[in-house]
Amino acid sequence: MIEVRIEGRIDDKDKISDVSQVWIAAADLPAPALARAATLLNDEETRRVEAFRFDSDRRMSLVARAALRALVGRYLNVDPRSLRFVTGEHGKPALAGAEVEFNVSHSAGHVAIAISSGGAIGVDIESMKRSSDLLHLAERFFSPPEAENVRGADENERARRFFAYWTAKESVIKAAGGGLSIELRSFETDPRLGESTSVTNRGADPRLDGWNVFAIPSPIESMQLAIASRAEEPPLVRAFDVIRSIQMFDSAGREMK
Repeated sequence: MIEVRIEGRIDDKDKISDVSQVWIAAADLPAPALARAATLLNDEETRRVEAFRFDSDRRMSLVARAALRALVGRYLNVDPRSLRFVTGEHGKPALAGAEVEFNVSHSAGHVAIAISSGGAIGVDIESMKRSSDLLHLAERFFSPPEAENVRGADENERARRFFAYWTAKESVIKAAGGGLSIELRSFETDPRLGESTSVTNRGADPRLDGWNVFAIPSPIESMQLAIASRAEEPPLVRAFDVIRSIQMFDSAGREMK
């Protein structure tokens, strides 16, 4: 079973281990915290944040980038500002040097960050408040058995079942690093809350071999969460206090005790 902990900030026991970890944070921070978060970003990241038209999108991008730097910096015991990220062939970001693997997802004011020292990992978090066009989307993007499973659910259950499949599939694609080059219906999953299930590769794409999906009980109401990795050990899931974690570092990037 998957363990869910509600905690504030990472500490010594949370440094790199063989167990994947997923941290969930709220992006609705007060202005002073957002200003502090902005100090962790490099110039290119700042330009990307400022390019968003809407304030909510700018805030989400800022918090996601700052939280990632704060977490990875703490894991590696380095100044988060010193971290250098690179982009893969299909747009998947990675840490230069690859000491840890990570993946980021955000939806409806929350960000999820998955970190692993044992290989590639993917995470997807989605709000279940959207309920329109779910059958159409399932028939378009899911395999026939998956679409039928969504179609057979009653109205109260349909959104939960749809987003269980959607987050599972998105997490696999993100872990594999294939982006839009991998079709959602080219593989099947059977996500079960709190458990690990394997992925069935319906085609001949070797990128889809060997993945396990963990459907995670989200500590955030009305959110669905899943990760994919080739590990068999379930992840630790923790709520993440962005404000406290960003405040761990002084203006020079040194960790504050």
